[in-house]
Formats: sequence, C-alpha cells, structure tokens
Amino acid sequence: MTIGLLFLAFFALLALSMPIGIAILIVCVGYILLTGGMQPNFFISAFFSSLDSFPLLAVPLFMLSGDLMTKGGIARQLFDLAHKLVGKLPGGHAMAAVLSCLFFGAVSGSAPATVAAIGGLMIPMLSDIGYDRKWATGLLASAGALGVMIPPSIPMVMYGVVTGESVSDLFIAGIIPGILVGLLLCIYCYVYCKKEKPMLKWEAEEKSFLRVLNDSKWAILMPVIILGGIYSGKFTPTEAAAISVLYGLIICLLVTKTIKFKELPALFKSTAASMGPLMIVCASATVLGKILTVERAPEIIANLILSISSNKIVVFLLVNLFLLVVGALMDTVAAILIFAPVLYPIMTSLGMSGIQFGCLMTVNLAVGFITPPIGMNLYVASGLTGLSVVDISKKIVIPMLLMIVAVLIVTYIPAVSLCLLPG
Repeated sequence: MTIGLLFLAFFALLALSMPIGIAILIVCVGYILLTGGMQPNFFISAFFSSLDSFPLLAVPLFMLSGDLMTKGGIARQLFDLAHKLVGKLPGGHAMAAVLSCLFFGAVSGSAPATVAAIGGLMIPMLSDIGYDRKWATGLLASAGALGVMIPPSIPMVMYGVVTGESVSDLFIAGIIPGILVGLLLCIYCYVYCKKEKPMLKWEAEEKSFLRVLNDSKWAILMPVIILGGIYSGKFTPTEAAAISVLYGLIICLLVTKTIKFKELPALFKSTAASMGPLMIVCASATVLGKILTVERAPEIIANLILSISSNKIVVFLLVNLFLLVVGALMDTVAAILIFAPVLYPIMTSLGMSGIQFGCLMTVNLAVGFITPPIGMNLYVASGLTGLSVVDISKKIVIPMLLMIVAVLIVTYIPAVSLCLLPG
C-alpha cells in the first residue's frame, strides 16, 4: 500500500511538470513526515553520502569532456569519416549520420548531446540534399539514443554505482549492443531509400580516405584511449574520465585551437549547470531507493512478477515491458537509480548476469529518449528544427520498433553483451 502511494504521488508530481529531482525529494520527505519509517538524520546522511562516490565522479568528468569535444567542432569530422565509409551505398548519407551518432556517443556519453551536436549539423544537410526533413529529424532523434549505449555511458556508470557491478565491464559489454542498434538503423536507412528513392543532390568536395582519416584522427583517438586504457586495466573508468578531460583540453586549446582560453569559464559554467540537477536526482533517488528497501519493495515486486509466471523467458519479457513504460515516463538516470536495485536481484536470481542486465537496462531505457511524453531527444530535435514533437514522433515509430528488437536480442542472447569480456 505504502509503495503504491509513493509512486502515485511521484507520478502525480511529474504530471504537474515538477523537476524530477525535486519530485523525488518531496516524496521522500512526505514519507518521513507521515510514516516515521526513516529518521530525518538518516535521510540527510544518505542524501549527502550518496554523492561521496569515486565511480560517480566519472559522470561530471565525462560530461565536461563531451562538452569540450562538442564545442571543438568534431561533428563534421566524424560525419566526413562515416560518409567515406558508407556514403556510396543507397541511403549512404543517412547511414553516415547514424554512424556519426555512434562515433559521437563514444565521446559524449549523452543522448541529448549527441542529437544536439550531430543533428544540428546533419538535419539541415540531409534536408538540403533531398531527404524528407521530418524523416531526417526522426532518424537523428532516434540515432541520438546511441549516445548512452556506446561507452562511455553515463547510465552505465549509474548502474554500476547502485549495483556494485564493474563499470569497466559494463563499458566493454555495451559495445556490441550499441553497434547492433546502429546497424539496425543503417538497414532502415537502406530500405527507406530503396523504397522511397529520394532525388539526392550531393555536391561536396571529394576527399581521399587518408585525408578524411587524418582530419578526424583527434576525435577518433579519444574513445580509443579511454576504452583501450579501461580494457587493458591501465586505469579505472573515473581515471579515464579525468584523462578524457585533459585530452579534450589539450586538443581543443593547443592542437586544433577550436576553443580559446577565455571561453573555458563559460563552458565550465554550462557543464556545472547541467550537472547540478543531475546530482540532485542522484542523491534523492538514492534516498528513495533506501525507502523502497525499508518497505521491502524488491521482495514485493519480485513476488508480483513471479506470481504471473515463474518461466524466466516470460519474466524477462515482463521486466522489459515494465522498463519501456518507465523509460517513457521517467528520466533514464532516475529510472536506473530507483529500479536497478529493485530489479537486479530478480534478474540475477533467474540466471541473468548482472553485466548483461546492465546492458539490457541501458538499451531498454534508451528507447525512452524517443518516447513521449518525456522523450528528451524529441524536444532537442524539435528545438533544432522547429518541427512539433508530434510530427517527429510519427517518424520514429519504425526506429523505435527496431530498438525494441535490439532489446529482445540483448535479453535472450547473452553473448551479444558478454562476448568481449575476458573469461
């Protein structure tokens, strides 16, 4: 009963457009005042101690490095490389846009940032050469979700923090699922162009592959250093995040000189402004997680799910459906912080690896970035193009279904997420 009232109050506050971090805080404070189930001093201690986490430090650092590289103008370099690889295929320009999102995701770790950086460049370009503007916007909004699937991924860091699973292993495990989604979207581009046959006018300068590779080398080298260092055990994900910031500063300030020293304070301020609300969500969601533990939420939800079926195939499907609904209604980070501790024991008890579930949860909740009403990527794309969210939503139906197919593949074929892990 108490759990139901907590979530009812929470979603009611979200419906009133309350910021998610504040909504969680109000629910937690209301629970303490009305039930006395948690002492106020414990609430305060849990709120602040949740932020005292070494793995969590990776989040603002990856956000800062992503902002640095975005400001440094790497989007065009990544597109030129992707276009050189697939540009001559039917739908090649659109495929290149998807691959650009894939590459950029390995830099930013953020879905909205990927849409803003790549979409801001690619939507006008695709429209100008002959693609339907609404279709191009829907494609880029969908492909932007790759930003959280491809490591470094902020949701994966959060999952590792709350479950105790290795963030390094999660990063490695996320590579193939991210590539899988990117491949499915590229196939979609191919089929669309074969069917619709848009009249395309491409008049860009033809560059050699070596020249394109040289122009984009600094952008490509960053994820290579990060993932290579983590995979080889040279440094932890948090240390990798710090190295990525240092790398971004050196490249953007001294090598490419796309950022001036006087621009740094504004850039740091922008990152801090984005990070502040996220930290409130992290701290308040941690407290809510402890409240749910006190109220035996994991046990209750496990019993509820298992009362429907004890067959793990069915249970996995039910959990996926639940996460798809949650992703449509909640911010991804908040959803992971609240529900990962609840669902983790259920899935592991049925034989699913904690690492596999982390990938599954990330890919599943990534669908929420293009699912109304929360769908952050839709709003970013709308802001870039002036198109309504409704118009964009009509063009993301097939990409969304393809992403759900990827979710099912990750769910029922463990090797997709675990094949790159040692042992």
